Amino acid sequence: MQGIIKKKNPHGIRVIPGFGLTLGVTLSMLSCLVLIPLASIIWSAGKLSPAQFLAVVTSKQIMSGYAVSLSCALTAALINVVFGVILAWVLVRYEFPGKRLLDGMIELPFALPTAVAGISLTTLYSDQGWVGALFAKAGIKIAYTRAGITIAMIFIGIPFVVRSVQPVLVKLDRSCEEAAQMLGAGRTRTFFKVILPELFPAALAGFGLALARGIGEYGSVVFIAGNIPYKTQIAPLLIMSKLEQYKYNDATAIAVVLLILSFVIMLLINSVQVYMQRFQGGAENGGSLKKVVEAYDKDSHSAVKWGLIGTAVLFMAVMMVLPLILVVTSALKDGWNAYLQAVLDEYTIKALRLTVFATVSAVVVNTIFGIFASLLISKYYFRGRQVLATLIDIPFSISPVIAGLVFSLTFGNLGWMGGFLQAHDIKIVFAVPGVILATIFVTFPFVFREVLPVLQSQGTDEEEAAALMGAGKWRIFSRITFPHMKWALLYGIVLCTARAMGEFGAVSVISGHLRGVTNTLPLHVEILYNEFNTTAAFAVSSLLVIMAVVILVIRTLIVEISGKNASEAV
Repeated sequence: MQGIIKKKNPHGIRVIPGFGLTLGVTLSMLSCLVLIPLASIIWSAGKLSPAQFLAVVTSKQIMSGYAVSLSCALTAALINVVFGVILAWVLVRYEFPGKRLLDGMIELPFALPTAVAGISLTTLYSDQGWVGALFAKAGIKIAYTRAGITIAMIFIGIPFVVRSVQPVLVKLDRSCEEAAQMLGAGRTRTFFKVILPELFPAALAGFGLALARGIGEYGSVVFIAGNIPYKTQIAPLLIMSKLEQYKYNDATAIAVVLLILSFVIMLLINSVQVYMQRFQGGAENGGSLKKVVEAYDKDSHSAVKWGLIGTAVLFMAVMMVLPLILVVTSALKDGWNAYLQAVLDEYTIKALRLTVFATVSAVVVNTIFGIFASLLISKYYFRGRQVLATLIDIPFSISPVIAGLVFSLTFGNLGWMGGFLQAHDIKIVFAVPGVILATIFVTFPFVFREVLPVLQSQGTDEEEAAALMGAGKWRIFSRITFPHMKWALLYGIVLCTARAMGEFGAVSVISGHLRGVTNTLPLHVEILYNEFNTTAAFAVSSLLVIMAVVILVIRTLIVEISGKNASEAV
């Protein structure tokens, strides 16, 4: 049994081969692509004395930026918990026309570039916009206020809550609900006393993810915020402003505070997810999803059912559908000739090519990492496993602006590798390699996070049995592990592709906005919008919307096919 790695742990002895390989690849890629660049912030912050650091982060303007980001993100996350639970409940417990479409649209904020979301929400909620004009008649202003910032954060945060709560609802054993009702408890009391405590860890995890994403959000917020000092300036926007003023130390100090906050939030979330693992295996007790839906539909109060469905549909229509319709109508406002001229423009084509190249590069790298990291965390027990998972998740919550900053501090002329790169005539910042690195960073955990739960639910018994019978690590992976994870892997690749195509904040910092050289499609949209060429901006945005819709269709097909295969296996 040579080559088999035995790892002692509280759960027994693990004999699955490949621990050294998975650990080595995971730590190497994590260090090179995430940890070492992040260390550049600490290195740069070290140039400030404690007094200078505190003077920067506690200045009136910076404290105001923290307050705006935190208060708006907290409000948006709380709203997302309410509507996210409603959406998850409706999608799991009820059958109704358009259910698949509604479920597929949940991922739209992942697929739609934040720059496109930002300009569409700004136009929609401005005083002349479709929705903003209605509120303007009552003297209520949304765009360029904290209300507008909160709406943008709701838009980008809702998928985190829905996708956290949904699987728990699917696995939830309904026997406890039935027992409570048989003992005389009403539906409301049953929900708050029986169901809600079971959903709480998942809802809390979704809340934390939405909160962390909101605090660091830049692309969808920067347009609707208006950048009004002490009123609508968010912390990531202040970092960007400091960079434009070449105050790198100030930008670094602000970023360090946000980094610490992000790490604490992600550590808490991972602790909650450990607690949530008690739900594994609950699906067998609860029966199939179809049976649950049918049973609940027969016993459901029509008024409550259709009231919740109506609330969910209205929420999605206002938050998701209207912005898409606005993009299409605005793109075609000046006719087909103007539309074709915008999308076939030389700079648009070059931006599209760079977007595709950066996306493919990021997907390849993050797929390799996702496979090795998920195998390491799910199949082996070792000290620091929880901390490692938290470190992998940091790009989820970190502001994209900080992601761009860390690579500027690492590879820029003033960075600690700047001298070496200049001596060897290697250019990363304000060049295509920088765009690729920034795209990889912000999409780093996507494949890992989709594959990990599947491998954790699978357990390790099959691999251990194969290893004890003499199978090598590659044979075990190809014959046992990969068939279990293939659909989750494909799903993760689709989400990673969607996020990579729409990356805006990190690329904006490190690209230099060189037209035809380092501009991706989202950056091209921003330039057109800032030049008040709104029709062309929406025309180019429509290309990104089309790609987002295609990705959502592929995602839906993957879910359908994987669901059918799982049902046939059972």
